[in-house]
Amino acid sequence: RYGAHFGRRVDALEEVAVTVGATQALLVSLLAILDKHDEVVIPEPFFDLYLGQCALAGGVPVPAPMTVDETGEWRLASSTLIRAIGPRT
Repeated sequence: RYGAHFGRRVDALEEVAVTVGATQALLVSLLAILDKHDEVVIPEPFFDLYLGQCALAGGVPVPAPMTVDETGEWRLASSTLIRAIGPRT
Protein backbone atom coordinates (compact mmCIF):
# COMPACT_ATOMS: atom_id res chain seq x y z
CA ARG A 1 0.00 0.00 0.00
CA TYR A 2 2.77 2.47 0.87
CA GLY A 3 4.63 1.54 -2.29
CA ALA A 4 1.67 2.59 -4.40
CA HIS A 5 1.29 5.82 -2.40
CA PHE A 6 4.98 6.77 -2.74
CA GLY A 7 5.30 5.49 -6.29
CA ARG A 8 8.14 3.10 -5.48
CA ARG A 9 8.72 -0.33 -4.02
CA VAL A 10 9.02 -0.41 -0.21
CA ASP A 11 11.03 -3.24 1.35
CA ALA A 12 9.19 -3.98 4.60
CA LEU A 13 12.15 -5.89 6.08
CA GLU A 14 14.70 -3.16 5.38
CA GLU A 15 12.74 0.11 5.36
CA VAL A 16 9.92 -0.21 7.89
CA ALA A 17 10.09 -0.14 11.68
CA VAL A 18 6.98 -1.14 13.61
CA THR A 19 6.87 0.36 17.09
CA VAL A 20 4.52 0.27 20.05
CA GLY A 21 4.32 4.05 20.26
CA ALA A 22 5.86 7.43 19.56
CA THR A 23 8.59 7.12 22.21
CA GLN A 24 9.98 3.95 20.68
CA ALA A 25 9.57 5.35 17.16
CA LEU A 26 11.58 8.44 18.07
CA LEU A 27 14.37 6.38 19.61
CA VAL A 28 14.54 4.03 16.61
CA SER A 29 14.69 7.06 14.30
CA LEU A 30 17.48 8.70 16.28
CA LEU A 31 19.48 5.47 16.40
CA ALA A 32 19.11 5.13 12.63
CA ILE A 33 20.18 8.62 11.59
CA LEU A 34 22.56 10.06 14.20
CA ASP A 35 26.32 9.81 14.14
CA LYS A 36 28.25 10.23 17.39
CA HIS A 37 28.22 13.88 18.51
CA ASP A 38 25.60 15.00 15.98
CA GLU A 39 23.57 17.89 17.36
CA VAL A 40 19.82 17.54 17.75
CA VAL A 41 17.77 20.74 18.03
CA ILE A 42 15.00 20.18 20.56
CA PRO A 43 12.32 22.86 20.96
CA GLU A 44 11.92 23.69 24.65
CA PRO A 45 9.85 22.96 26.70
CA PHE A 46 10.16 19.30 25.82
CA PHE A 47 9.43 15.88 27.27
CA ASP A 48 12.44 15.05 29.47
CA LEU A 49 12.83 11.64 27.86
CA TYR A 50 14.11 13.33 24.68
CA LEU A 51 17.43 14.19 26.34
CA GLY A 52 18.12 10.58 27.30
CA GLN A 53 17.10 9.25 23.90
CA CYS A 54 19.36 11.74 22.18
CA ALA A 55 22.31 10.80 24.41
CA LEU A 56 21.63 7.07 24.02
CA ALA A 57 21.81 7.51 20.23
CA GLY A 58 25.11 9.39 20.52
CA GLY A 59 23.67 12.83 19.87
CA VAL A 60 24.14 16.13 21.63
CA PRO A 61 20.89 17.92 22.53
CA VAL A 62 20.67 21.61 21.69
CA PRO A 63 17.66 23.20 23.40
CA ALA A 64 15.83 25.88 21.41
CA PRO A 65 13.57 27.81 23.81
CA MET A 66 10.08 28.62 22.59
CA THR A 67 8.02 31.56 23.80
CA VAL A 68 4.32 32.05 24.35
CA ASP A 69 2.79 34.50 21.88
CA GLU A 70 -0.03 36.98 22.45
CA THR A 71 -2.65 34.28 21.79
CA GLY A 72 -1.17 31.93 24.40
CA GLU A 73 0.38 29.55 21.84
CA TRP A 74 3.94 28.24 22.05
CA ARG A 75 6.08 29.45 19.13
CA LEU A 76 9.63 28.74 18.03
CA ALA A 77 11.14 31.92 16.59
CA SER A 78 13.10 31.43 13.39
CA SER A 79 15.99 33.42 14.91
CA THR A 80 16.12 30.97 17.85
CA LEU A 81 16.17 28.02 15.49
CA ILE A 82 18.90 29.57 13.36
CA ARG A 83 21.05 30.18 16.46
CA ALA A 84 20.60 26.56 17.53
CA ILE A 85 21.82 25.13 14.23
CA GLY A 86 25.53 24.38 14.18
CA PRO A 87 28.01 22.48 12.03
CA ARG A 88 27.00 19.13 13.55
CA THR A 89 23.23 19.66 13.34
